[in-house]
Amino acid sequence: MADDEREQVWSATVDHLRTMIDSGRLPAGSRLPAERALCEQLGISRGSLRQALRVLDSIGYVQVRPGSGTYVRENLDEQPLRGWFSEHEQLVEKLFDLRTIVEPTLAERLALDHTPRVLARLEGTVEEMDQAAADGDMLRVIAADAEFHRVIAGNAGNDDVTDLLRSVLSLVGEERRAALRLPGQIRKAVDEHRAILEAIRRSDAAAAREITLRHLLDAKTYVHDYTSRD
Repeated sequence: MADDEREQVWSATVDHLRTMIDSGRLPAGSRLPAERALCEQLGISRGSLRQALRVLDSIGYVQVRPGSGTYVRENLDEQPLRGWFSEHEQLVEKLFDLRTIVEPTLAERLALDHTPRVLARLEGTVEEMDQAAADGDMLRVIAADAEFHRVIAGNAGNDDVTDLLRSVLSLVGEERRAALRLPGQIRKAVDEHRAILEAIRRSDAAAAREITLRHLLDAKTYVHDYTSRD
């Protein structure tokens, strides 16, 4: 199966599993069937299923518990945003600090060495995020945001750094869900993703690094300012 076809399969799988969860066929707190059973039920490969589950984990639909299985998360937390950030202030701080160390370097390297296919994948995530915002589909917004950063991490040509960032991004689900709910943050994130993409497209390594760093620092500052208001 070609890469583009495989991506369409896992994307469709995300939508299918979301529908099963939203409808209650997979209730909150329940354990998903074993990988083999799910693959047979959905008619997909294990690779496609695992990628779909990574996306669902990043947008808060499921939780992967090593050695135990994959579980449907409980209902989304409805507590006020300021309360969430206050309770998780140290975690958010550490995640942003780690990302500002690693991600600008990866964007810089990708600007110096990329393929048309990687550019197309980045462009697709930007357009998906933009369309999801217009549709009011917050979970698609979060998934597209996560995928943009994952594509950069997975194609920057340094396995050790990439593995580190993948580990960091696996912890970002709750922070991303909360941060993108802040007023005006989605539009800002879409515009900045597009600017990063264009810097990579024109092989401007310095701009790719600078825009990525500013993107992360601005988000960190925005979150801090928001939670500090009375």
